[in-house]
Amino acid sequence: MSRSHLFAPLCAALLAAAAPLAAQTVADSGTFVIRHGGDTVATEEFSRTETTIAGTLFLKNSRNTFQRYNLVVAPDATVPMVEVTVREDADSGRAKARLVQRSRVIFREDSAAVDAVIGKHVETLVMGTERGAVPYLNLSFAMLEQAVRRSRVPGADADVPFFNLGGGQTVSGRISPLGADSLNLAIGDVEFHLRVDQAGRVLGGRIPAQDVVVDRQ
Repeated sequence: MSRSHLFAPLCAALLAAAAPLAAQTVADSGTFVIRHGGDTVATEEFSRTETTIAGTLFLKNSRNTFQRYNLVVAPDATVPMVEVTVREDADSGRAKARLVQRSRVIFREDSAAVDAVIGKHVETLVMGTERGAVPYLNLSFAMLEQAVRRSRVPGADADVPFFNLGGGQTVSGRISPLGADSLNLAIGDVEFHLRVDQAGRVLGGRIPAQDVVVDRQ
């Protein structure tokens, strides 16, 4: 049996569970504005229910790249499935944004099954990761917020593994207190100073070494 077939039953179950989620009440939503040296480099719009996170990360680059994502959230704040679509150039009345990549990642135990459409090519593979890994897109503070929420589940560890959706690597993240209403999240060599509330919502923060500041609106 192929590796892709091994994950087919799990995929079907997750999609079936996710089908009625659109009707759920949005529990939280917002926009993160990410600035570097005073210039806006990205914005992220997202909404959250008890079992899903959906959002779009807009990058201020020459290609006007935007990444739309949908996460399925389990009761223990882990993410068993994530779907990401990457496009370039915004839709207009005459042209549709160019599809760069569409991918779906299903996490099971210490593996991640990846189905990706890149241009005209389709790739399916299974990658090693760590149990409970949280998917991460560069500059997605909604996904960082999910890691914070994951760390606050009773019995959870202060170390949260991250699965990099940009390359498939798994990197350990460590969360530690930083004042009364803030925390430090270190992912590899990168440190995020995040302002959070009692519910684990990220209200803003910065990446000191990169002169990056984020505000939540």
